[in-house]
Amino acid sequence: MNSMIFTRSLLSNTSTLRGIVWKRAAIRFYSSQGPKKLPPQYSILDIKKKYSQGIPLSMVTAYDYISASWVNKAQCDLLLIGDSLAMTSLGYSSTTELPLDEFKYHVKSVCRNQDGPALVVCDMPFGSFEAGISQGISNAIDLMKLSPRVTSLKVEVGPLAQDQYTVEFVKQLCSRGFPVMAHIGLTPQRANSLGGFKVQGNKDPMNAVELYKTAKKLQEIGCWSTVLEAVPHKVATYITQRLSIPTIGIGAGDGTSGQVLVLSDMLGLQPTEHLPKFVKKYDSIVDQVNTSLEQYKNDVEARKFPETGVHTFKIKDDVYDEFVQIIEKENL
Repeated sequence: MNSMIFTRSLLSNTSTLRGIVWKRAAIRFYSSQGPKKLPPQYSILDIKKKYSQGIPLSMVTAYDYISASWVNKAQCDLLLIGDSLAMTSLGYSSTTELPLDEFKYHVKSVCRNQDGPALVVCDMPFGSFEAGISQGISNAIDLMKLSPRVTSLKVEVGPLAQDQYTVEFVKQLCSRGFPVMAHIGLTPQRANSLGGFKVQGNKDPMNAVELYKTAKKLQEIGCWSTVLEAVPHKVATYITQRLSIPTIGIGAGDGTSGQVLVLSDMLGLQPTEHLPKFVKKYDSIVDQVNTSLEQYKNDVEARKFPETGVHTFKIKDDVYDEFVQIIEKENL
């Protein structure tokens, strides 16, 4: 009788103990585990602080894990996953050809690199929002969910008087809490309607006025920054001075809050004879690559590579002798 009471008591206590253990395990899991902690990355507040201090912002494009590591290790402020990868990396003749799914693949590749602090901005490619605002918002959500490192979206916007749809789309994104960097001036996705890749706001003063109005409107509806591309220096400086958000220039002079360049242009990653006027070519990696590959080919043909003892692995003589004996004995 006493043994039965003892057994019931033990089972009861064991059940209670298990409950406590499971409860504590659950509390520990939900309170202290959480998502994997990522290395420090600049926030929009960090960028705005630097902007308020008058320190120029550096922004560079990246299209995969390796190029992202270069940008991060250089401690650049911002990293742009631009749809320009269509032409610089994938062989398309225009950014408008780039499929959204293919672009997403590169976004994920870039974001896997966490070697530095660069704030990641992701383009919204052509076709990802033009069919309708609801479709655009859905695609924006998908892009932001690809990685927690995607901090902001960038949307190309035409002149205010002609592109009220995109302005409304950007407004809807901002109202939903999406951080949006606008892009005005020369917008490559709209190059055909602009008459080609041309400077904007340099011929007709009303075109410059329209650029100014567009920039002001985008700030008003919630954009935290805007890119000014291929805009006369004086116009870009004027617009920058009258905005309270950072401007990032590309072919817009040094009066903007920061600069952005396409990585393949500035490093000479591909044989391009005619670069835009605003590009400063810091290196010509393609020449180094071609020279190295030619040397490799010559070394292989001359049997200079691989060099025995330098690029090869060893095997003990007795092991090798036994290997040969086995082959010969079994007549393999």
